Amino acid sequence: QPVSAIPTSSNLPAKPAADTIPRKAYYAKLTVFFEHTDFRPEELTKVLSSGYKQVNEHAPASSPASAPSFQKDIRTKRQYSTAENSDTDDEAYWLGEEFRKGTPLFPRSLYNNLPDLLNDCIIEDGSEREQDVALLSDLTALSAALPQTFGIYNHKKYSTHIFSVILSPAASGKSIAQTGRYLLEEIHSEILSTSESMMKNYQTVHNNWQSEYQKQKKKGEACSEEPQRPPFKMLFIPATTSYTRMQMQMQDNGPQGSIIFDTEAQTLSTANHLDCGNFDDMLRKAFEHENIDSSYKANGLIPIYIRHPKLALLLTGTPGQIDGLLSSYENGLPSRTLIYTFREAPHWKEMGDDCVSLEDSFKPIAHRVSELYHFCLAHPVLFHFNRLQWNRLNEIFSRMLSEVALEGNDDLQAVVKRYAFLVMRISMIQTRIRQFEVTDLSPEIYCTDADFERSLQIVLCCYEHSRLLHSSMPSPSVRPLKNPDTIRNFVQELPDSFTTDEAIQIGAKYDFNHRKVTRLLKSLNGVKINKISHGSYTKMNEQ
Repeated sequence: QPVSAIPTSSNLPAKPAADTIPRKAYYAKLTVFFEHTDFRPEELTKVLSSGYKQVNEHAPASSPASAPSFQKDIRTKRQYSTAENSDTDDEAYWLGEEFRKGTPLFPRSLYNNLPDLLNDCIIEDGSEREQDVALLSDLTALSAALPQTFGIYNHKKYSTHIFSVILSPAASGKSIAQTGRYLLEEIHSEILSTSESMMKNYQTVHNNWQSEYQKQKKKGEACSEEPQRPPFKMLFIPATTSYTRMQMQMQDNGPQGSIIFDTEAQTLSTANHLDCGNFDDMLRKAFEHENIDSSYKANGLIPIYIRHPKLALLLTGTPGQIDGLLSSYENGLPSRTLIYTFREAPHWKEMGDDCVSLEDSFKPIAHRVSELYHFCLAHPVLFHFNRLQWNRLNEIFSRMLSEVALEGNDDLQAVVKRYAFLVMRISMIQTRIRQFEVTDLSPEIYCTDADFERSLQIVLCCYEHSRLLHSSMPSPSVRPLKNPDTIRNFVQELPDSFTTDEAIQIGAKYDFNHRKVTRLLKSLNGVKINKISHGSYTKMNEQ
């Protein structure tokens, strides 16, 4: 039934033509639908107008959490509003995508004089963007394949493990990032096979122990100690994991470390939003090698404790898919992650079956990576920059920090500080590979100037991408700090004898209104002041 208070089209304020187009279209369709009913046209007009008004007034500012990822890619705050607003939102989105198109590439000189292993990974017929994506993926994957490799930064020992995220619209060529996973397949298979064999042996031994335990128990004899379950190691941690399961796997992997490698960023982003997820705090700790402990007990017996966890991370996806994980610089993950985002004009790539699959072509390289892995296990090293390299690093990032400080951008200050550290980690990766390629068994390794500059250029390029991503993140809600001594100062300024009016005048200096001063006088009575008569007070002597 129509309600008389609901405004009709005749008394609604005039709206732009663009706003009335969808309403007229809906009205025309509904008129036909209700043509042979007792629902009169004027009632239909009232209900439709009321519906538009209610939705515009009460719709949430942002799109629902359940919105598909392709809708989230268009970063708008649409209500069910006018076509004019929709056009404005679309225009802002596509303007932003022009910035994504213009993100810098890695300098082409960066691909000269790479370590042989990395040079063999270059996709010769790939576009410049694809080559950048593949290189970043390969470096991230290799960062998880260099055990016993350490460097010291800010008085703390770090491994090579890095975090990288590659963002672009669907079908943009970021699938080339799979090359990084191909590099680790042989190591992962070997570790997994060893774990399965050890677990099979354990189950046999444990079954025998259980049988003996029952016999000894019946005889009243002392029972032998229960065999301990061996850690089940595997290099790759699935992105579809829970908080506790990830902890248990990282504990099992121990000093070996782990990597999360997923070409669908939404997998990890979604898991992070589930009750069993929310592990961005664990990712931050793993990046810094900070100990992780939990009251949850593995197998119901032993609390989880991970000493110096090591984890690498490579995710690719569309911008909307990563929202749940990198939604704000406040959570600390974006400043620890190398960001590479791009958009390319659509183009058709010539297809054919007269070539070897990329996975097969990477198998010989994966075998060399396996040899590199075992070389690193057998020969621990400590990495060093020389003094000139440290000076250049300090000079560049000190200048960058001053620039963002002038802008008053706290979030980018964190990015600058942590990205400087990533220069060292990428340099460690290259230097360790070179040591392996010449079979150098020295316990200490030093970065070449070429590898230092390459690492620096990679990080500086990703920094520009990170700055762009930051521009689309919501500003954090900030509550300004206030002077905690305001009330103390107010009390101290009161004279030894005063009236309520005098107290109100003093309170005005501190932005206290009449009501607040009255409440303060009431609460201070008998504590700091004494009420002599109506509206008259004296201060108590301090003990």
